[in-house]
Amino acid sequence: MPRRYSPPDGQIVQAFTFALEPTDEQSAQIARFFGARRFAFNWALATITTDLERYRATGESTSSPSFYSLRKRWNAEKDVVCVNAETGEVWWPEVSKEVFADGVRGASDAYWRWQKSRSGRTAGRPVGFPRFKKRGHDRDRFSFTTGTMRLEADRRHLTLPVLGTLRTHENTRRLERLIALGRAKVLGVMLSRHGDRIIAAVRVSVARPQRAGVARPDSVVGIDVGVRRLATVATTTEVIGELANPRALERRLKELRRLQRQRCRRTRGSRQYAETGAKITRLHAEVAHIRQHNIHVFTTNLAKTHGVVVVEGLDAASLLHQKGLPGARARRRGLSDAAMSEIRRQLRYKCPWYGSTLIEADRFFPSSKTCHGCGHVQHIGWSEHWTCEECSSTHQRDDNAAINLARWASLGSVGAPVKRGAEHQTEFRSAAGDDTRKGGPESSGPNNSVRSAA
Repeated sequence: MPRRYSPPDGQIVQAFTFALEPTDEQSAQIARFFGARRFAFNWALATITTDLERYRATGESTSSPSFYSLRKRWNAEKDVVCVNAETGEVWWPEVSKEVFADGVRGASDAYWRWQKSRSGRTAGRPVGFPRFKKRGHDRDRFSFTTGTMRLEADRRHLTLPVLGTLRTHENTRRLERLIALGRAKVLGVMLSRHGDRIIAAVRVSVARPQRAGVARPDSVVGIDVGVRRLATVATTTEVIGELANPRALERRLKELRRLQRQRCRRTRGSRQYAETGAKITRLHAEVAHIRQHNIHVFTTNLAKTHGVVVVEGLDAASLLHQKGLPGARARRRGLSDAAMSEIRRQLRYKCPWYGSTLIEADRFFPSSKTCHGCGHVQHIGWSEHWTCEECSSTHQRDDNAAINLARWASLGSVGAPVKRGAEHQTEFRSAAGDDTRKGGPESSGPNNSVRSAA
């Protein structure tokens, strides 16, 4: 598969995930592959670091640390570096070459992300120099992009290079049917560890026909996210629904603390220490599954029902940096448990699937503290209910924000985008109506090319 794959017209890149049930021998081999990828990543990162230090000290330049140049150097040195210290045997033939290539590619990509970030070519927070990976502190994973990658006809098995045929926990009929009909093509498979499960993400190029249309094509709704309520849905005039925060972590916090205290009393490296650690891992996985399920059901219904969905461009990551304030630690835990940015991420690829349009409001739009009755903006702090100083109307924080976000998509509203043509190009319209400034909310419609994440 090319490094940057562009799907044909009418197709998108989508991932289908399946939990695996490997045998004991396959589980040990998968764990060996996880370690091999970390080994290749650390070797590539050490090579890049050595080249940089040599260049700074002597000015001697080497080849650019691209994936292909690093992989060529790896193939030349693997007989020397992949040697068992006790037996002196070369162990790399026991591992698929794709696993080593994936580790080298990961180090190369991490280096270039750091270079682009420090030169100002990427948006968002600065990216630091890549760090070496350590067992237990890294997300275990590796990918296959070539070789035998096949879903078996019995719809319960997946065949991969070197590993052979692995049984899947779920039925694979949905994806197997698409492949059999020629509507999907397997591009790659990534195996990763989630809790105590091994998950296979099958990445395919699939022909996903555009749906006939959403249930209410003329409906415009605003979505405000928060911690008290995970999401509030409103039109330009009233609130029509809300999603309660499942508080998946908060409900299991007492059990989590008990298990963590129990593990602290165990001897590190003992059998009981490992068993308690496995229980903690399973608890975290269950919390994540509950959170993901609630958000997936909510975002799918939104994308299927409403023609235009407006979300706030909230910088959720920066909210986790608050320190030194009373209750800051509990507040950060609540924000992490809510996963507020996940709703926006899922809507980005689901709206084009079902024919709706997603608009992301400006990050600095004061949706919560703007009165939707008169437009007055005032400071409200952390208050859930507040009264407007101009018109004396009382508002609930989340309801008011959702209504203001829905009005963001209306023509003539303060700070609203003006759609132009089929490409949905936008610009900001100021309060005066004539003054405009460049930029605007990001929008994605049915014609946009979107890749979904697993």
